[in-house]
Amino acid sequence: MSKPYYIHLVTVGISIISNYCRNFAEEDELKILKDDWEVCKRSTPSSRLFMNVYERVKAEPRSMSAELNAMWNYIQEKMVNEVYLYSTDTGRGEFCANQLQKYFYDEIGVRANIVKIGGFGIPSQFEEGLVNLLDKISNKITTLKQNPNNQIYLNATGGFKPENAILYTSAALLKIDNIYYLHEELKKTVQLPLIPITLNPKYMKILKYMNNYEREHGFTPKSQFTQKYGEKNLHHLKTWNLIIEENGRIKLRKWTKTILKYYI
Repeated sequence: MSKPYYIHLVTVGISIISNYCRNFAEEDELKILKDDWEVCKRSTPSSRLFMNVYERVKAEPRSMSAELNAMWNYIQEKMVNEVYLYSTDTGRGEFCANQLQKYFYDEIGVRANIVKIGGFGIPSQFEEGLVNLLDKISNKITTLKQNPNNQIYLNATGGFKPENAILYTSAALLKIDNIYYLHEELKKTVQLPLIPITLNPKYMKILKYMNNYEREHGFTPKSQFTQKYGEKNLHHLKTWNLIIEENGRIKLRKWTKTILKYYI
């Protein structure tokens, strides 16, 4: 039997910048680190500021990075073979992802792949960012599960709370091996129970029908939907935030379309 190959999918927050600003930054560095564009320009090892921050990460990885702190037991137990870092499309996100990528390669000897998620840089596009994250995570999980030796762990410590909710749902639907995060109050890594999540086959059949119909016509007329499936099913799917109704037109939400591509 082949040895398991441990892959960690990691959402990247800005704890590295926050901790550096709180404990180590000089006044001129603080000004830069509060400006997303200026941070973006200094997000590579050629920048003195980048290396100043990295030296602190290297010296104190657990106190500087929430992501590394959450993973520390897995790192110590040699249960990290490859990492995917999911970063927002912001200067701070890029800076922190590059810090982590360098640490994994230099200090642990592990390849870390950065995946930039579009849609988080502009507040009005936040929902789009969540859909993009769901799509990329689901696609990666589906691909990695094709190799039975892969053990897929999801580190949901970094990022926004809505991101973590999306990730938990995706992980449960696609049946990954483990999801964990650093508990803020307990200051320890907590493994979340992966409660089986599924949809009643009746509703899945409706959603698949709508998905196919939308491909041809762009939407499903409400009158056609209710004639075929009834007002009760319409109410349930709207309540569960799987569909939207606008001006007599029924459409799948973007995240519903996304998960339908990968749902097993």
